[in-house]
Amino acid sequence: MKTIAVAPILGMLALVAPAQAVDVCDCKGYSGPGGPCYAGPGGPAYAGRGGPAYSGPGGPCYRGPGSPRYDGPGGAEYRGPGGPSYDGPGGPAYAGAGGPCYAGVGGPCYPGPGGDLRNCPAICE
Repeated sequence: MKTIAVAPILGMLALVAPAQAVDVCDCKGYSGPGGPCYAGPGGPAYAGRGGPAYSGPGGPCYRGPGSPRYDGPGGAEYRGPGGPSYDGPGGPAYAGAGGPCYAGVGGPCYPGPGGDLRNCPAICE
C-alpha cells in the first residue's frame, strides 16, 4: 500500500527535476548531446551567432558595456572595490569571517548542522 502512494510522488519529482533553470552562460552540468549544457549546434548552450548562449553584442550572454552581465567598472557584476559583486573585505560578496558569504560555523552560508542557507545572499552562489 505504501509503495502505491510513493510511486506518484516519485513520478512528479522526475518531472520537476529536469525543469530546473540552467544558466547557459555559466552552464554547469552534462555537456554531451541531449544534456542541458550541450554547446553543439542546436543545443541549449550553443554559443554560435543566434544561439541561446551567444556572447556577441546583443546576445543573451554578452558581457560588454551596457549589458546586465557586464563585469567592468559600473557593471552589475563588477568585482572591484565598491562594485556590487566585490568579494574583498567589507564587500557584499565577502566570504571571509564575518562576511555576508561566510560559510564557516555560524556564518550565513554555513551548510552544516544548525546552518540556515536561507540567510545566504544570492550573490554568494
